[in-house]
Amino acid sequence: MRRIFYLFFVFGGILQAQIGGHSVYQFLNLSISAKQAAFGGKVFTGMNHDIFQPAYNPATLDSVMDGHLGANYVSYLGDINYGNVAYAKTFNKLGTLYAAVSYVNYGKFQYATEDGSRDGSTFSASEGALILGYSYTIPNSKFSVGASTKIILSNLRNYSSAGIAFDLGLLYRNEKSGVQYALAARNFGTQLSRYQDVKEKIPFEIDFSFSKSFAHAPFKWYFTLENLQKPKIAFVNTAHNTQDPDGEEVEENITLINHAFRHVIVGVELFPKKKINLRVGYNFRRAAELGLKDQRFSSGLSFGLGINLRKFQFNYSYGSYNYASNAGFFSVIVKLDEF
Repeated sequence: MRRIFYLFFVFGGILQAQIGGHSVYQFLNLSISAKQAAFGGKVFTGMNHDIFQPAYNPATLDSVMDGHLGANYVSYLGDINYGNVAYAKTFNKLGTLYAAVSYVNYGKFQYATEDGSRDGSTFSASEGALILGYSYTIPNSKFSVGASTKIILSNLRNYSSAGIAFDLGLLYRNEKSGVQYALAARNFGTQLSRYQDVKEKIPFEIDFSFSKSFAHAPFKWYFTLENLQKPKIAFVNTAHNTQDPDGEEVEENITLINHAFRHVIVGVELFPKKKINLRVGYNFRRAAELGLKDQRFSSGLSFGLGINLRKFQFNYSYGSYNYASNAGFFSVIVKLDEF
C-alpha cells in the first residue's frame, strides 16, 4: 500500500497547483451528478453504487454497477448547460469497465472587435470529454484502486484544443463499520493541441473524502478536503472589502484559518437505505468567494432529493451560488440488468 500512496504524492509534487482561472478545461471539475451537487459538489467515496462516481474517483467502480446506465443534465449559470452519460459493464476476465461522455455548452456570444464594435454576428463555445475507467479490488483487503483516461476536446469560436488527462483513485471500504476513505489525484495530463501558441495547464488536484453510515441511525455523512496540492487556496472577494476611517478601501483579510476552511465540503444524507433520500451539503469555498457580504452562508448551501426504485434511480438537487445565480441538477439511472 505504501507504493500506492507514494504515487499520489509524487504526482502532487511534480505538477503545479491550479485553481480557478489559471488552467484550461475547467469543466472537468464541475459536479457530474445531482447527488454530487447535493453534497456540496465533490465526494470521492462510494455513494450507493452511483454510476457517476467513477468519473470523479475511478476506484469507486465495482461489479454492482454492471449494466447501469446514467444520464445527467444541468441548467447551470446564465445560458450555460451541461450533462453527461455514463455506463458500466462487467467482463468475466477483465473486471468492470466504465465509459462516460461529458459535455458543456456555453451558449451564444456576440462577436466584437478589440475596440468594442459589433456587426451582429454570434458564435458559440463548447467542450467535452470521453472518459474510460477501470478499477481493481486488492484480494483479501478492503482496498480498491482505479484509473481513468479522459480525451478532451474544446471549441471556442475559431479556436480549438485537444488534451488528455488521467485520474488515479484509491478507496478503503469497510462494510461492517460503514466507514469509507478515498484519495484521488485528478486531471494530470497535457494539451495535445493548443488554442494558439501558448501551452496551458490542466486543472490538476488532489482530494480526500471520508464518509460514515450508521447501522441504527437514518443518516450518512460526508466530509471532503479538496485541492490538497495547494494549501493557500483562497481568492479575495472584493464584495467583502471594507473601508478604513479615511475612506480608503481595505482588501479582505484572508487568514490561515480562512484558507483551511476553504478546502472543506460537508454533506449529510437522511434515510440513505430507503426509497426516498434527503440530502444537504455546504461548500465553504463557494460561500466565501461567491457570496455577498451579508449572504455568505446561503451561497454555499445545496439540497437534494433521491428516489430509489428497483429498476430506476431519480435524483434532483439545487445549488445556491450567490444572490443572483443558482443551478438545478437532474440525474436518472437505469439498471438495465433488472429488465
